[in-house]
Amino acid sequence: MIYALVGAEKSIRNVMGNNNMTETNKDLRPKVGVGVYLVNDNNELLLSFRSSAHAAGFWCAPGGHMEYGETFLEAGARETKEEVGIDVSGVDIVGVISNVYPEENKHYVTIHMKAKKYSGEAKLMEPDKFSDMKWFPLASLPENIFPATKSFLSENPLCLCGSGKKFRECHGK
Repeated sequence: MIYALVGAEKSIRNVMGNNNMTETNKDLRPKVGVGVYLVNDNNELLLSFRSSAHAAGFWCAPGGHMEYGETFLEAGARETKEEVGIDVSGVDIVGVISNVYPEENKHYVTIHMKAKKYSGEAKLMEPDKFSDMKWFPLASLPENIFPATKSFLSENPLCLCGSGKKFRECHGK
């Protein structure tokens, strides 16, 4: 099931300071990002600490930019392997969020996915972009979580643990 979270349109217009989106600079068109949530048997979420220029200082799930010709699922699998060395399968799209980063003149539409199965041992594969990696209990995720993930979780999707309950009723704060 896909959850299109479209309530962000009004907030994007507020951030951009423009109520007529057709007048915005075409060079600032949104990019497509993907994020893949890996949850272990202890209901812990794998997150890496960003040290690269974009969103430095935030914890994020494996992910990145979609490449030309890729499906969402192919992009998610590739980015997960590149960033943390894990192979994923049974990936489901669990949400779509739109975020603007005005200080960087960036706008991303992020496809949020959850891997039902994965194999391999998590390790930092890109030390130039990430300085740490940890498994966090779903009930106590870090405050400085990646903005797209924060937006996604604030919409109260189904919990990533697979319980079928909404996130805030299950593990969310």
